[in-house]
Amino acid sequence: MRGWRATRLWATLCGVALSALLLSACDPELLFTPVPPTETLFIMPASPTIAPRLPTLPEGEAVDDALATQVAAFQPRVPTLVPNTAFTVTPLPPPTQVFISLPFAMPDGALLGSLLFGAPKRPAPAVLLLHDADATKEAWLQVARTLQASGLNAIALDLRGFGESSGTPSWTRSVQDVIAVLERLRSLPNLDPNRLYVLGIGAGANIAFSSCASASFCRAAALISPLPVLEGVPLEAASAAYGARRLLIAYGREDARSAAAVTSLAANLAGERRILPYEGAARGMILLESQPNLIEIIARWLLE
Repeated sequence: MRGWRATRLWATLCGVALSALLLSACDPELLFTPVPPTETLFIMPASPTIAPRLPTLPEGEAVDDALATQVAAFQPRVPTLVPNTAFTVTPLPPPTQVFISLPFAMPDGALLGSLLFGAPKRPAPAVLLLHDADATKEAWLQVARTLQASGLNAIALDLRGFGESSGTPSWTRSVQDVIAVLERLRSLPNLDPNRLYVLGIGAGANIAFSSCASASFCRAAALISPLPVLEGVPLEAASAAYGARRLLIAYGREDARSAAAVTSLAANLAGERRILPYEGAARGMILLESQPNLIEIIARWLLE
């Protein structure tokens, strides 16, 4: 009996000693303090394994040894040249032209220079611009651009013997030249052959009126500072031929010569007349430039 008790006591003491040893190795706070849960770390998946691309030898290279193989594999190649017949080269479009040169050959061999300012939308009406006795077609550049922007084809012409036109100046011949030019304009593409007009300044105004009167297909004329008399170009005779077509005249009230011409024309015309008198003695291109709205008025009148 004593032996059994001794054995049981010995086992109990050994268990207590082992428990004390285990407890001494632990942190009491960890044993008794609850640990909050932590976030699970995101682990990136492994990248797919890509087989390495091994260098290849160009055709015709011999493999003598490992060094020769490496040198041949990384030797730069000469780029292949493509013959120019293998593709089509499209040239860049030329810059937009405000106007183009348009010469007219006359029956007697004279060559008249002109500048054509094409309308943005075509076909469009056309107006032939005739300069004064002391000018050339270049005097119309700014006016022609305004007419062009308004929707008209504007053609600035050098009269015979002026600017780029050959021959000797002649008012009588110039009337015949303008009639011939108007005939040519009727056949040009992008110009409305049924809406041809003339606009003249000074001596050019008289030529514009007389030539339009002689060309039945000329729809109307606009005159700025016409002259009462121009050698070889009588206004009275042209008035009868002009008939009932519309006419616009702009002049300075104190410009005596233009005022006399307007009086003569008004007395002999039966058609619609639009007379635009302006204060002062300015005439010709000076009058046109001093009245900023005048060219817009003329453009609208032509397009009616």
